[in-house]
Amino acid sequence: MKSRRIQLALAVTMSSALALSACAGGGGGNGGDNPGGGGTQGTGEQSGIAQNNPQDRNSLEQGGTLTLPLASFPTNYNGWHIDGNLADWSEVTRATDPGLYLYSPEGEISPRPEFIQEMPKVEQKDGKETITYKLNPKAVWNDGTKIDWKSFETTWKVNAQPVDKGGFNNIITAGYEDIEKVAQGASADEVVVTMKKPFFPVTELFGGLVHPKLGEKDAFNTLMKDDVHAELRSGPFTVDKIDKQAQTIILKPNDKWWGNKPLLNQVIFRQMEDSATIPAFKNGEIDATGVANKARFEQIQGAPNMEIRRSQRLNTTVYQFNSKAPSLADVNVRKALWQGLNREELKQVRFNGLDYTENPVGSALFFAFQPDAEDNMPVQFDKAAAEKTLQDAGYAKGADGIYAKGGEKLTVKYTTFGDDPMTTALAQTTQNQLKAIGVDLQLDIRPSAAFGETMEKKNFDFLAMSWSMTSPSPVTGVCQFYCSDSSSNYAAVGSTELDARIKKIGEIEDTQQQNKEINAIEKEWMQQYGQMPMWNGPVISAYRAGLANYGPAAFASITPKWEDVGWVQGSTHN
Repeated sequence: MKSRRIQLALAVTMSSALALSACAGGGGGNGGDNPGGGGTQGTGEQSGIAQNNPQDRNSLEQGGTLTLPLASFPTNYNGWHIDGNLADWSEVTRATDPGLYLYSPEGEISPRPEFIQEMPKVEQKDGKETITYKLNPKAVWNDGTKIDWKSFETTWKVNAQPVDKGGFNNIITAGYEDIEKVAQGASADEVVVTMKKPFFPVTELFGGLVHPKLGEKDAFNTLMKDDVHAELRSGPFTVDKIDKQAQTIILKPNDKWWGNKPLLNQVIFRQMEDSATIPAFKNGEIDATGVANKARFEQIQGAPNMEIRRSQRLNTTVYQFNSKAPSLADVNVRKALWQGLNREELKQVRFNGLDYTENPVGSALFFAFQPDAEDNMPVQFDKAAAEKTLQDAGYAKGADGIYAKGGEKLTVKYTTFGDDPMTTALAQTTQNQLKAIGVDLQLDIRPSAAFGETMEKKNFDFLAMSWSMTSPSPVTGVCQFYCSDSSSNYAAVGSTELDARIKKIGEIEDTQQQNKEINAIEKEWMQQYGQMPMWNGPVISAYRAGLANYGPAAFASITPKWEDVGWVQGSTHN
């Protein structure tokens, strides 16, 4: 967990679902989203927005295998690297890498005692903000290196500057760029971080840690490109085997782990196309799959030993418009596309048959259910306005109904991933909507496994993807999305003036005022028509009956306690 790193996720419109991390797809968070999971604190209590079958670990079976699908396979095993920022890979590393905090389903934060003994202490010393961390003295990396101040220093170092300013190929710099120094405190198990200027909330810093061996640029950028390096990780599980040809990742209990011993003998992640996951679940080959669309929900009915679990989805599906693509270089074209897209009609297609409604999503940083969410959209659906925008920009409609300029038709490619029927339905609806305003939208269909490479190379005109949030606060995600020099700014729009405002967000101590400024920045950034928020949606997944302490749990899904995931005594499983 890398503070609110927003992760890229395959918005496979209906199948496999971005710290922000990202996911791909054709419509965002289709029915086959990675089921995801959230561990409990062993209380046996169930939150109203969590359905992860919480059980006391002492009542569960020791042993067994859990097999889960992945929508996309990692192209880089360093989750802190921009090319490793995939939500599916994050599902794996939550079991194998350090996470310093735990979250309740509602978003309340607490320390993970295996790593830190208490919440960070914030003080003013010599006019500067200092943050003190008390570490668990047993905490070590898998190679035996002690987790101490040097791990914090390395984490700061690799995130302190963006790559174009001499930094590493990181995901976020927010907060880290404001650190003056990291040092050992009164003992080897105490870390003191001194800030150059205040940053709030401090829990958005050091949500996870980087091994000191990744502290050199060459090592950070290349060491985990093709090798997972299990010895440089730390968690209840460790990577046992990766089969790139079979697109399979196998985890085993980590014998270096100092906390509770994991209940499961093995966790297997297998990359699968959406169409394969329903039959695989019915045949007992996998133990969970997303069914958050009508077709998949109907197809899963009758599967043996099944439970359906639901929660709020911590993803925002967006339509991403690449301003570097020749067809979308003109801001007026992008604006017209926004005006020509009927989001309500697309949502009706997406959520048909699910008995689900949500507030209109007007932000990519706040969920529609969060109280600080505002409608930051600069335009709404208006077919006539879309055509006027094109006409004012010098486009003329031809006899075929398609606008053209300078002898070239207005043709845009829309990239989708996977073969889920919902992805296809959303793509066709999008195509029809834009045809109605005189745009020739051509569908570019790629396999789900191509998502990571597509985003890495920015090889697309226009696509649907989703962002998976790794914290209730959006503060560090603002620059990740909207800074003009951010590698996660896939629309490649922004301005130095907005960058300067974004850099000051962390100095605002009052949460309401901070969120007000975040909304104001997003409103202005959206006027360049780069990333259009579409919907959040629900998590609806099928699980093998008897699977405990795993499943949709809202914010608790951010840092599941994988050592507590297991099977109820007597349940049928592998």
